[in-house]
Amino acid sequence: LGDLYRTQGRYDEAIIMISDAQKQFQTFGNQLRAAECLWSLGELYRKQKKYNEATERALKAQKQFEEIGDKRGAADCLLTLGYIYMDQARYDEAVDTFSKDQMQYQSIGRIVNVAWCYQCLGIIYRLQGKHEKAKNAFSEALELLKEFPEEKYKIGYTLLGFGYLLFDLKDFTEARRKYEEARDIFDSHGQLEKQVDKCSEALAELVEAEAIASICN
Repeated sequence: LGDLYRTQGRYDEAIIMISDAQKQFQTFGNQLRAAECLWSLGELYRKQKKYNEATERALKAQKQFEEIGDKRGAADCLLTLGYIYMDQARYDEAVDTFSKDQMQYQSIGRIVNVAWCYQCLGIIYRLQGKHEKAKNAFSEALELLKEFPEEKYKIGYTLLGFGYLLFDLKDFTEARRKYEEARDIFDSHGQLEKQVDKCSEALAELVEAEAIASICN
């Protein structure tokens, strides 16, 4: 029920349900399920922008997953922590966290997750103005995702992020290519209309920028 409330955006109700479940699992010694509940609480608090509570739950969950030897669970907690830092513009901490997480996912063979960590790093490096590092991170993510063509959401978002970077650098030709590729990938999924719209908005902004650039030249 807590998960249902979460998907419906009823976060306060979800927090009550999942907190109760976490205590019960802890009482009965089910460390795995208790840790999963803590991780869910971290995500819920993050969505509410309650970052102190989110950080506390994610760190507790990570510790608990590590104690029972669940590397995937611990890595998922690191991902949540990376998002928390990114949401707060704590970019150096976010870079450190996603870099550690990328290595952790690599060690357990979760290549799609490795690629997503690179995508997150690309976004942060772009926000920091570290353009070359951002390019390398996006390129690395796309290279890894070539082996997983079914991961349309992740591929599309990586291309879109790369497009934003190229737009910043006024490389309009390459930015257009990335935006169009992202749009086509999102469109082929059939259920990613919002993402298709984002690409269309980016392309419209690009056309406007090209027009201004041609006038200035």
